[in-house]
Amino acid sequence: MPQSIAIVTPEQVDAKWMTQALGRRGIDATVESLTMDQVGTGQLGETRRFHLTYKGSAPPNAPASVVGKFPSANATAAESGKTMGFYRSEVMFYKELAHRAKIRTPSVYVAEINEANDFTLIFEDLAPARQGDQFKGCTLAEARSALKEAALLHSAFWNDPELLKKPDWLYVPEGAQGFYTTELIERSWAHVCKEYTDYLTPEFKMVGDKYVKNHAYWNRPRELPKTFSHCDFRPDNMLFGGPNDRICVVDWQTSNFLGTGMDVAYFLSGIFDRETRKANERQLLKEYHADLLANGVKDYDFDHLMRDYAHYSFAVIAVAMTATLIVKRTERGDKMLMHMALGGALQALDNNALDMLPG
Repeated sequence: MPQSIAIVTPEQVDAKWMTQALGRRGIDATVESLTMDQVGTGQLGETRRFHLTYKGSAPPNAPASVVGKFPSANATAAESGKTMGFYRSEVMFYKELAHRAKIRTPSVYVAEINEANDFTLIFEDLAPARQGDQFKGCTLAEARSALKEAALLHSAFWNDPELLKKPDWLYVPEGAQGFYTTELIERSWAHVCKEYTDYLTPEFKMVGDKYVKNHAYWNRPRELPKTFSHCDFRPDNMLFGGPNDRICVVDWQTSNFLGTGMDVAYFLSGIFDRETRKANERQLLKEYHADLLANGVKDYDFDHLMRDYAHYSFAVIAVAMTATLIVKRTERGDKMLMHMALGGALQALDNNALDMLPG
C-alpha cells in the first residue's frame, strides 16, 4: 500500500511533495525543481501541467511532466463539485474502477480525497495528444474510435453484479439520470429562458418546454440493463493522437451507474452538424452495438439500443442548462453549453423522442 500523501492545492505542489508522489508508484527519483502551467478552462476544477527536473540521472520511468487536477478556485463551482459528488466520483473511479474499465484512461500517480471532498489527482501527461473541441466536433473516423472506447467501457460493467449492490462510493441514481432533480431542472430552464434568449431557437424552446414539463416522468427509474457511464462523453473530455491512436477519456466527475444509452446519445448529439448526424448516426450506432456484442454483451438488440438512444437525447439538455447555474460562467462556456443543448434538442426531434413523453 502506498503511504498517505497530503492533499494540496496547485500552489502547494513543490519538489518534495512531487518526489513523494512519484515514489508512491515505485519511481526512485528525486525531483529537484518544477514549473507549472495551466491546462484547459477549468469550469469545475483546476488543471495544471508540472514540468519536472530531477537531481542526477532519472530512471526511465520518471516522467518529464505530469498533469494535476484540483478543486475549482471558483467558489460556486467548487461548492457544486463537492456537494453534488462530482469530485468524489472522479477520484473513486480512478481508485476503484479504472483498472477494470478497458477504456483508455491516463495512468494515475495520486488519487486522494478527504471527508470535506478536497482532492488531489496527479496523472501521466499524454502530450502531445490534443484535447478535442466541442465546437469543431469529430470526423467520422474519430467518432468511430470514440464509440469503440465507449463500447469497451460499457461492456466491462454491463449489469455488473458488484456495482448493482451500490457500493458506498458509487453514485447509482434512482432515475434515468443522476444529480439533476426536477426542481433544479425547472429552475435552470427558467434561468436559461431569461438569461440566454439569443440561443433560444424555436426548436430548442419547444423541446425544452416539453422536456422540463415532463422531467419527473422522463427521469423515472429504468429497468436493466445498466452500466457504468462517463456521463459527459464529448470531445472536450477526450485526448486524440495518443499511443496506438487510441482516444484517451478524461474528466470522470459526473460518472455513475445508470441506464444504457446515455454516453452514445450524449456524444452524438453535438459532434456533427444536424444533417451529418442524421446521415451517419444509425450506422455509427450499429457499429457500437456490434462492438458491445463482440465484447460479451447479451440479450440487447439494436431496437433496444435505439429506444435508449432516443430516451437519453434529453440528457445533454439537462446537463447543459443546469451547468448555467452550477459552474463558473465564461463566454466560451456559455456558447458551448447552448451548443450542446441545441444539439440534444435537434437529436430528440429527429429520433421522435418527444413521442416518448406525455402530452
